[in-house]
Formats: sequence, structure tokens, C-alpha cells
Amino acid sequence: MERRNSTQWINQLKIAIINNDLDKLVEYSKREIPSFSSIKEAKEALYLIQEAVNIITIKKNEIGMELNKLKETQKYRLENNKNCFNDWKV
Repeated sequence: MERRNSTQWINQLKIAIINNDLDKLVEYSKREIPSFSSIKEAKEALYLIQEAVNIITIKKNEIGMELNKLKETQKYRLENNKNCFNDWKV
């Protein structure tokens, strides 16, 4: 039974990685890692975990860059709005 759980866990993680499914990857990161029946299976799981971490890191960096773009846009808009209102002073 333990073998089936570890194989199922590995297969589900593979699917999440292939699909770049961030929600599933985060979900699996919160689950308990099963016991593996062989060194080969444990190494495969380690490789998959590293791939999942890479995907999450890339997504985190992408979100950070988008957030910075939004902050810059907001800053630009606020500065332009101030200048616009200053031009209207009598």
C-alpha cells in the first residue's frame, strides 16, 4: 500500500509540473512526503521537488516584475496628476 501512495504522489507531482499548475504545486508542497520504496524512487521525487521549486521561483519572479511595473505605473500616474492640477492653478 505504501508503494502505491508514493507512486501516486510522484505521478500527481509530475502532472502538476508538466501543466505548470502552480496551485497544485503549492498544494503538494504542504503535503507530507510519502516514504519511498527505493533509492531510485526517492531520487526521482527529489528531482521533481527541485523542478517544482524552480517553477514556483520563476513564477514568483514574474509576479515580482509585474508588481514593480504596476508600482512604476502608479507612481507615474500620481506624478502626472499632480502636474496636471498644478497647471490649473490661477
